[in-house]
Amino acid sequence: MDYEIECKMLEKNYVTCLHEKSVHDINVPMNCRVERILWFMTDCPTRFTKFTTKSGIQEAHDKWQSGVYEGSEY
Repeated sequence: MDYEIECKMLEKNYVTCLHEKSVHDINVPMNCRVERILWFMTDCPTRFTKFTTKSGIQEAHDKWQSGVYEGSEY
């Protein structure tokens, strides 16, 4: 199994969950898979670690704003 690809997918899901939680919009279809958050924390600890600091969250937010998580190559 290619953990790099899986970790990218799990990170994208995690960021999607954070974004959807912050929006609170009833009309937005939910793409978040909550059960995958646990797998992201346990299977990809180095990627998850960046979300435990303020600078890491800011980096993820900047990536989200730039559309990095929307690309198929991510």
